[in-house]
Amino acid sequence: MKIIVQQAGVSFSGLVTGQILRFFLNLVIARLLGADELGVYALALSFAQIAEVIAIAGLDGGVLRTVNLSPLDPERQRRAALSALSYSMRFSFVASLLLASAAGILSSMFNGSVLLQLTIICYAISVPLHVFIAVAGHVMQAFRELRPKIIASQIIVPGGLLILTLSLWAAGGGALAILLPMPIAAFAAAIWIFRDMKARTGLCIADIVRAGSNRSMLYYSLPLMLVALTGMASHWLDILMLGWYSDARTVGIYQPAVRTAGLLRSVYLAFAGIAAPLFASLSAAGRKDEMERLLKVVTRWIVVAALPPAVVLMVMPSEVLDLFGAGFSGAEPVLVLLSAAVLFQASTGLYDTLLQMSGVARLSAINSLLALAIHFFLNTLLIPRYGISGAAFAVIIVYFLLTALRAVEVWLKLGIHLFSFQLFKPFAASGVTAMALIVLRPFFAGFPAYAALAFAALVACSLYAVLIWMMKLEHEDLEIIADMFPFLKKQS
Repeated sequence: MKIIVQQAGVSFSGLVTGQILRFFLNLVIARLLGADELGVYALALSFAQIAEVIAIAGLDGGVLRTVNLSPLDPERQRRAALSALSYSMRFSFVASLLLASAAGILSSMFNGSVLLQLTIICYAISVPLHVFIAVAGHVMQAFRELRPKIIASQIIVPGGLLILTLSLWAAGGGALAILLPMPIAAFAAAIWIFRDMKARTGLCIADIVRAGSNRSMLYYSLPLMLVALTGMASHWLDILMLGWYSDARTVGIYQPAVRTAGLLRSVYLAFAGIAAPLFASLSAAGRKDEMERLLKVVTRWIVVAALPPAVVLMVMPSEVLDLFGAGFSGAEPVLVLLSAAVLFQASTGLYDTLLQMSGVARLSAINSLLALAIHFFLNTLLIPRYGISGAAFAVIIVYFLLTALRAVEVWLKLGIHLFSFQLFKPFAASGVTAMALIVLRPFFAGFPAYAALAFAALVACSLYAVLIWMMKLEHEDLEIIADMFPFLKKQS
């Protein structure tokens, strides 16, 4: 348990840092370069990340499993790690070449410019680097070292992107501020994680080149690729279809809203990372009552943590989008809709975690494929008629249907659910907080957007915390917190 909590803490800190850095990267591109360039960045990034998932081929998960199947055989572990790195490197060069070759076609298909074509080519060059970072990071994780992966992917890459974008723009780079940061930041992160991996495991480039094949690991990994590809395609589907039906500028206007609302998802991911191994162990022991208890408590804490920022985003969308510049003022309704959608997804996302940890991961994969198909269908209906608002409505509908399906499956398979009377306490507190912000909002009108948001966040968090304290934590909440974070026992 101590290792799980420590690893979850590292993962949570890195994830939050990475999300914040990426938020500021989007903000910087929007403020300094404009909506067109932000749309170009988002479209090129979507193509590159889909290519990366295909090139990784599920080997990130496959190497975690294969290495840990032989805890007493270091040589076999070493061969498995080398095979995963070798396979993924070969796949990544092919994916990079194909993406770069298709850059012109993709740019014309998505109503893009020469800048979009050049950006796709530059991001294609970075694909092998990102693939190496991902697989090498999971190799290190397989050897009980999570920190290198987090530092490379959540700090060096987004931090490097932010610094390089600002530096190249300040130097008068213009288009270079979009083209060059990605391959340079990826190269720096790849060099860093390679040096760390070599120092800790002794693996080097020559070993990777000479590595033998491990077909059993590859066969295990390929289905994982399909699951990851489905998730990545779903993540970028609204961006891609907006680009298909309109242009890069429309994508650029939509991007701040969808990525800002996406910050709320970090809360769920952090808690899910802690809860997942606990669900797995309880499921293996057949302790359904404790699984339901844990499900309800962790869901409450996701809701407690996610509601204050969600309230600020939904009550003050114009101030949030003002941070990105004047050209994004038309997306306020979209930010409200997407914030509500992501809050709902975060609040109910543990259903999917529970399905995966209860031995029915295949059912989870089927759900994801079905959701992707429905999302595509809704986008074809709504985006041509309603533009970015149609894309946001499609997201809400998909999240609602997917949650309903997962809730029914968990009930039929396990006989448990996440609802409880105590869950309504944070919603009640957030309702009062939202009304207070609505009343106070006119007083913030004369402040700059960043100052108004700072004051609103301070008021919202303070009032919300007081209301939660007045309603009191449940006894079982305190017990679960003590189990999940044992160091608190020493302080009490």
